[in-house]
Amino acid sequence: MKINESRLKKIIAEEMAALEDKKYFDYHDKEGGMAKSQLYRIAKYAMELHDALEENTELEAWVQSKITKAADYMGTVKHHLEYEMGIEMHSVDGHEENTGGCGNAVPLEPAPGPMIAIGDSEEFEIDDEDAYLMES
Repeated sequence: MKINESRLKKIIAEEMAALEDKKYFDYHDKEGGMAKSQLYRIAKYAMELHDALEENTELEAWVQSKITKAADYMGTVKHHLEYEMGIEMHSVDGHEENTGGCGNAVPLEPAPGPMIAIGDSEEFEIDDEDAYLMES
């Protein structure tokens, strides 16, 4: 099938118009019941897998990959519902989400720098460079 230049331009214009139409992308099918059923099944399987595995269980790479993808997909949906749709989430186990890494996150607070007092009421923070200059 040959397409001439004018036909190609018309097709492109139609596609661009569809992209500009927000309704085209904002379609909602209101299938919350089906989603809840699928989420229940996911949670059931996840709990069964969690309980069946030991800390030292060796898994094949493809199995680890599927678990990683599933966790990533669920996290993506959760965060979309929270931040884009404004749905409030409650932690199931009462703990905040730990998104990975080694151990729990520790909030960083600036370490208090050394202070030098001048007179009775004035205090100034000194940094390493100032301390070095004061020593010499």
